[in-house]
Amino acid sequence: MAFTNVKESARFSSFFIAILMLIITVTGLIVKWSLLRPIHNELVNKYKRADLLFYERNSICTFIDLEDFNMLTFPVACFFLLIFIIFSKRTSCMKQKLNGHVAPIVPIDFYVHIKRKFAAVVFAIISDELLDIVNQVINGNTPKGEGVIVVYLLRILKVLFIGFRYYPILSAVYIDSILTLACAILYAWFDFSISIVYQGLCQSDFYPSDDNFDETNGTDIARLFEYYGTGQNLIIIQLFTDIPRYLCWSYILVKLPISLINKIVQIRKHTNEDQAKHLHLTREEKILLHSSTIYSVDISYVRNLFRPIHQRITSRLFLAHLIPKFIYQWRDDFRFSSRILCVYSSTFLLLFFMTIQACILVIPYLDELQYSLQQLIDQILTSSDQQNKQSKFPLPNFVRPYVFAILTALIVTIIQLLVLLTNIRRNLFQIFRGDDSEIPKRDKSKYLSYSTGNFHFAGFFIGYLTWGYVLIALFALIIYISIDAFITFGSVKLLEKILKIIIPILLLILFKMYLNKLLARYVFLQYHGDILAINNRRVLMIFLYFNFFLDSFLGFISSIIRIIKSIIGGCLYMSRLDYSPMGRKLETFDAGFSAYCGFIHMEAVHRNPIMLVTASYLYRHMKVKQYMTKNLIMMKNDNKSSKDYSSKAVQKWYLAVLLLRNPSLVFLRKHALSQIENKKLKTLNEINRRQSNIQETFRRSSLVSEIDL
Repeated sequence: MAFTNVKESARFSSFFIAILMLIITVTGLIVKWSLLRPIHNELVNKYKRADLLFYERNSICTFIDLEDFNMLTFPVACFFLLIFIIFSKRTSCMKQKLNGHVAPIVPIDFYVHIKRKFAAVVFAIISDELLDIVNQVINGNTPKGEGVIVVYLLRILKVLFIGFRYYPILSAVYIDSILTLACAILYAWFDFSISIVYQGLCQSDFYPSDDNFDETNGTDIARLFEYYGTGQNLIIIQLFTDIPRYLCWSYILVKLPISLINKIVQIRKHTNEDQAKHLHLTREEKILLHSSTIYSVDISYVRNLFRPIHQRITSRLFLAHLIPKFIYQWRDDFRFSSRILCVYSSTFLLLFFMTIQACILVIPYLDELQYSLQQLIDQILTSSDQQNKQSKFPLPNFVRPYVFAILTALIVTIIQLLVLLTNIRRNLFQIFRGDDSEIPKRDKSKYLSYSTGNFHFAGFFIGYLTWGYVLIALFALIIYISIDAFITFGSVKLLEKILKIIIPILLLILFKMYLNKLLARYVFLQYHGDILAINNRRVLMIFLYFNFFLDSFLGFISSIIRIIKSIIGGCLYMSRLDYSPMGRKLETFDAGFSAYCGFIHMEAVHRNPIMLVTASYLYRHMKVKQYMTKNLIMMKNDNKSSKDYSSKAVQKWYLAVLLLRNPSLVFLRKHALSQIENKKLKTLNEINRRQSNIQETFRRSSLVSEIDL
């Protein structure tokens, strides 16, 4: 009955949160639409008059934006961080100074399961900032008159500004106090409001302002007006792109007040109880002690170690029953760390933004690109034959192949990400049980390499994913253009020539491959290949002699195919850090694979369920003993007539009981070890004495002298 009530209350709270999120999202989109509409109408009127296409930014933009740095939210974030630092208490270093206050604050613990969803939502919002960095790297947008070092220093500084912008929200939830949550609510609403105003008035996705008009001179917005029209299409596209971002912001704005209310209720409940009977634990201690509770994930893993596979309890989640087990088997004894969820949430939203921009901003330029490429191909192919003006490789319309290529890149990248997610869990389980079949065995000499690889994991993950997405899109675009050319024009001379050369060679290779398999099974191996033993030895020697000359030609063709396969495999698996295209022997030279190995080893060391359960169990017993000792001292102080037993006598009594129950420990005591050392010294002295006596006997003078001889 109680479990049913809990489920009903959880459903009601989820429904309530969803309704509030929807209200905040719709309100934010309406506000942004009201800000974009005057700008859109102004640029449409200028476009119709053939005037310069830009709008003058509001005066508030000079306070918000200073050289692409948000200078309005940064000091507010630093102010709240300073408050958090002052009211945070130190746990180990100089606890007596300033009553323990002024301590560094942590934004998130990446190795625990606490507040994973909230942190993942915050990192999903950061993906919008990552998209700007990716665009700057790909497009090469650099400020004029500044060197390369200055540009990269400015980009590093911009990344630090992004980190400080979201630092107060994450650290407030991690500290989990009334003060920090209240400050986080104020800051979140302030930042959300500023971001709507900034993206609506100061920096739009499509509309150029007087600040960035020199970059394109209004040609981009003119091309967009030509392709999408001067209606409300661009505003609708921009608002559609903002829906995931505003949903994430609305979740934060709703979740923070709910966390504050829960914290106030929890504190009021504890104030009615006797505080002296409760242990005061830090957040890290609570997280560690949670590992040994009955329903923890770590204790479930330890229990499943002693159960057969068919007797393990299946997951009760509804999503676990929807997904087929051959695709992904949901397990209740494993949870991905906060770092994995944060990286994946930011990458999925980054893929969404990249796909939208690739479709909206590039499609209007495809006709011009097709015309330029057609002229270039015709000049190259018809340079030797000036009389034949017919194109040997006519290009079809690029819109349909381009859209299919983008969708293919998106689907392949998502599949690779999901496969990588399952491989992370499998590799962690392998490291837990000491299996090094996929991940190289941990080596003490490479601990620094593992640590640095762990540092680079998230950044390499996003960088490799971005380039993998781009390479797959380009590779798919070439294939789809060739297929569309055959469908549209019926025949393409250049492709026909290439296929006439390739197809006979491929048929010869396939024929030779199947012929070798048939000969190996029915002629050259005993029992039709069930035993690796040679049959018909003389015939085999003759076949190997003539096969030497034939395979020399096929080996040259196979080497070319090997290069092509490696290029295709490298493009398809670029977004997979767990796969190294260099092969097993050279995979350590791959920086991405090294980062993945470092991440797996660090995760396995710090998130091993057996280690966590054991440490939690021992720490729990230590805390219980401290609690009992503290209460015993208080009882002794209250009762003056009680006997004051000697602490040394109690320790000796415990020592005697320990030695009686564990006789083997007697030989590990100090005096026993000293006796063993004394015996070893006596034995060595005796051996040295005997050797010295033997040497003295050899040194004695002989009874017969050399003269007598």
